[in-house]
Amino acid sequence: MKVAVARIKGLGFILWQARHMAYHVMLGLLWAWYLREKWGEFNPRWIIAAVVGSVLPDIDHIHYFLSYGRKDAYTQQIFTFIKKHQWRSLFAFVATGHKTNTSLSYHNIYVVMLLIGGVVIASFVDWRVGVVLFGAMVSHYLFDMADDIVQLGGINPNWKRWGRPKK
Repeated sequence: MKVAVARIKGLGFILWQARHMAYHVMLGLLWAWYLREKWGEFNPRWIIAAVVGSVLPDIDHIHYFLSYGRKDAYTQQIFTFIKKHQWRSLFAFVATGHKTNTSLSYHNIYVVMLLIGGVVIASFVDWRVGVVLFGAMVSHYLFDMADDIVQLGGINPNWKRWGRPKK
């Protein structure tokens, strides 16, 4: 009985630490809802596009962990938690430490501008799924920038740079 309660508490802790991703999904869905109201119609594909678009930018983190950031101390600590099955520590570490990872290639203002351009082009060619997808991605990045300002007191340096940092 105690083990089951501990597992439930552990799951609650992990879900609490993972709330940042839920914020992204909610913003993507809010974007889809706004467009539904604006266009006066509903398409279930927009919900899927909004959810995918709102989490897609975080593939940049996985790309970093598995390729060019493999030897970084932050990544090594994450892999240590995974190897030791310390899930609570892993989620707490990622929730508090991911803002200090300034080496992400695609978390920058230039990608945001390209995506805004994608929204504009998709709206001109009446590709509504594209408007929803690219707009949800923009909402992800804008939320991350606002979160940086709240948590760090300013914009993370990676937002002002194109690509990976110079060594």
